[in-house]
Amino acid sequence: MSQLLFKFPFKTKYYEQDYYVSSNNFSAYRLIENWPNWPDKWVNIFGPKGCGKTHLSNILKKKISSVQILNAKNITNEMISKFEQLNCLIIDNYDKNINEETLYSILNQSKQMDTFVVINSIFPIKDIGFTLKDLQSRAKSFMNLGIELPTDDLLRVIISKFFSDKQIEVSPKLSEYIIKNTERSYEKVFKCIKEIDDLSLSSGKSININLIKKVLKDE
Repeated sequence: MSQLLFKFPFKTKYYEQDYYVSSNNFSAYRLIENWPNWPDKWVNIFGPKGCGKTHLSNILKKKISSVQILNAKNITNEMISKFEQLNCLIIDNYDKNINEETLYSILNQSKQMDTFVVINSIFPIKDIGFTLKDLQSRAKSFMNLGIELPTDDLLRVIISKFFSDKQIEVSPKLSEYIIKNTERSYEKVFKCIKEIDDLSLSSGKSININLIKKVLKDE
């Protein structure tokens, strides 16, 4: 008799107690913890996809009374006037996906209102090379905080958290196998563990070494 599998949706949890602090992200985390006593009003947190920039932003959001997190691709010029009421605007997933004039206007408004702007990106925005010279000058005014590639300890926590969010228990032995056989980047590790979970659900099999090997072989 075949087994019916139900894939329940899950939502990533951004609890501060679940954010693992290590040497590769300590500076960014310490800045968030020191809110609002920052040396600069404009901050750029950069690092590889999946390194925890959005998680940090959600930790910061809970510390501020008037704040908004927006995906960069959804920001338009028409929205600028609404930002006047904010203490802090957090722009997530920035990748030159905001019109330069719009971003320049956002920064000018922030300067006039003396408010905070946090931009999360893969690369430092000061190195992007904007066409608009005034925006390039503004970009160099940001405080830059990089999050580096993960350590083994951090990868263990990432893997454990991913599966625990789905109420799945994975042994340390299996976690070690994933770490040793996956490219050392946040994006690759997240992609791998998601595919392991998807294959487990679609096949109706528990996560074991053979299932993990199949995922790694197919990548």
